[in-house]
Formats: sequence, structure tokens, C-alpha cells
Amino acid sequence: MIEDIAALIPAYNPDREMIKVVGELVSEFSNIVVVDDGCDESYGDIFKEVERIGEVANITILHHEVNRGKGAALKTGFSYILESLPEVSAVVTLDADGQHTVSDTLKCCKGFTDFKGKTRPVVFGCRDFKSDTKIPPRSRFGNRLTSSLLKLFADITLSDTQTGLRVFDRDILRSLCAVPGERYEFEMNMIFELHDLGIPFMEVPIEVIYLNENEGSHFNPIKDSIRIYKVFFKFIASSLGSFVVDYVLFSVLVCLLENRMPELYTGLFEISISYIEISTVAARVCSGIFNYCVNRMIFKTKKKDAAGSGPRYFLLWLVQMVVSANAVKYLTMWLGIPAMVTKIIVDPILFFISYKVQQVWVFKKKD
Repeated sequence: MIEDIAALIPAYNPDREMIKVVGELVSEFSNIVVVDDGCDESYGDIFKEVERIGEVANITILHHEVNRGKGAALKTGFSYILESLPEVSAVVTLDADGQHTVSDTLKCCKGFTDFKGKTRPVVFGCRDFKSDTKIPPRSRFGNRLTSSLLKLFADITLSDTQTGLRVFDRDILRSLCAVPGERYEFEMNMIFELHDLGIPFMEVPIEVIYLNENEGSHFNPIKDSIRIYKVFFKFIASSLGSFVVDYVLFSVLVCLLENRMPELYTGLFEISISYIEISTVAARVCSGIFNYCVNRMIFKTKKKDAAGSGPRYFLLWLVQMVVSANAVKYLTMWLGIPAMVTKIIVDPILFFISYKVQQVWVFKKKD
């Protein structure tokens, strides 16, 4: 019997699989918390059966008056455990629809308790989305896309981003309660928060179970996908916003200087400087300041680390500016197309490369 890890189940209009799950958990866990997330009255019999199981086991059922979402249900469970179960040192969350077996739940808990490192990890029970044929194509594609975006934009490696089977140390629950998001996006937001806190991730392979084509799931493919993928917007907005600032200023300066450059600058310099180079430098100074400030917030760089990130960013900015100016200048000459068109081809590639360099070098957190 596990006494120091509580099992937490968020439930919204669950089928009878939840009764089976709870019935199996009571023989393994001393503390089980079920959150009724504003379920319809027609599901009252299911909760009554869970209550009957609780007459001989330590089961707590918490209620939301209205449906508030999975994220809100998890926060309610975390808060209750923090306030009412001082003997609990960790929490394992699992779904109410029977997708997570008790044996896999125990395996994840064992991975957590057996960990010998300095900082206890968050354990994720991960399904094999690459080779398991039991996973519906839509779920397979969605999870692999999310994993790829997570790696691309946040440098986080996680093979199953949507698993509900996770083990958390008690010490981080209060921080998780403050994470924004009330519905399915909360689970993704948690991943970012844990990464920012420096909490390591551990993956434990689990069985793939989709009962009745996963009809028990309340995941809305459109609304909930928008909520989940919205969290990536801040990463996209950084490079896109910098490009827009740079491109608008560059275009204005090109229009102003293209025909006046020979008159303005002939004889003033021993080297030849074209209107493209002048426009690039001026625009890149403004967009560089914008990009550095935004990315410092995205990568959550502390003020004390600015002394290190500032010079690294300046070096990257200088290289990027030189490459951009020359690439736009010579491609414009060779292709015979306007500089503003060439810039649309060159700079999105450079901004993306710059973002990745900032991620792995400029704003890289020290271990």
C-alpha cells in the first residue's frame, strides 16, 4: 500500500470505467482524490458507487458546481492535497476513462521513488506514438506535431505531451496551481512552467488503451487544440514581430533612399555603401532592440544574466545583419527583383536561425 503518493483523478461525465479504475486503485493507494468537475446529474450513480467504495477506503470526492475544465479540476485536487494531506509527498494524476492501468500507474510511481538525482523529476507515462498501431491517426498526428513544436520552439524533448498519467513532487504543486489555464491547455502550460523551474522530466513507457474509439474523452478537436497550440504563439510572435518591424522600416528607408543615395553619399565614403546596406543597418538596429527585449522575457533571462546574454546577442545581431545586407544586395542584383521582395525570401530564414541560436546559446540557462 502506497501511503506517501496520492492518486488524483479529474472527472467530467465519466463512464463506468472510473468505478473500475477506483476499485483497483484502493488496493494500492492509501489516498485517492476524485474531482467531480461539474458533472451532469445523470452521472450521480457513478459517483455514488465511488462513494460506496470509499466507505472502506480513503477516497475523497471534491465537487465543482459547474464544469470548469480539466486544468481547474487538477488545481482543485492539488490545493486539497496541499491543505489536507500533509503525509503525502507526491501526487500521481490519471484519467477517469480507463486509459491508464493501475500497473502503469505503479510503474510511474516506482520511477519517481527510485530516482536518485538531486531534484526529483516529473514522471510522464508516455505512449509510443511512432509505432503503436492502436493509436487513432488523428491522435498520433496531433501528439507528434505538438512534440515537434515543443522541441522546435522550447527545446523540450517529450514524446507524449498529452498524457494525463504524471507524477509530481509535493514541493512543486503550489507553483502548478498558479500556472494559467483552466482546461486542456493547462497540461501544456505545466510543461513550460516545469521546464522554466529546471525540473527534470522522466518518461516511463505505458500501454496504449483506447476504449470504444476513445468515446469517453471530452477533448474538443477544434476548441481544445486552439487552446493548446495558442501557447506556441509567443514563440512565433517573437520572430514574426521582429521581422515585421525590420521589414517595415527597411521598406520605408529603401523607398526614401533608392533614388537619392548617389547624391547623398557620393564622395563621403572611400568605400561603396548602397542604399540597401544603409536601410538594413537602420532597420536592424530597431528590430534588434525589439527582438532582444521580447526574447529576454520569453526565455525568462534574469537581470543578473543580462551581462552575458547582451554581448552574445550583439555578436549574433552583427553577423545576422551583415549576412542579411549582403544576401539581399547581391540577390537583388543577380535576380533583378526589388530589394523588398528579396528581403522577404532572406530574412524569415535568418530570423528563424537566429531564434534557435538565441535558444541554445544567447539565452541558454546555466545548469
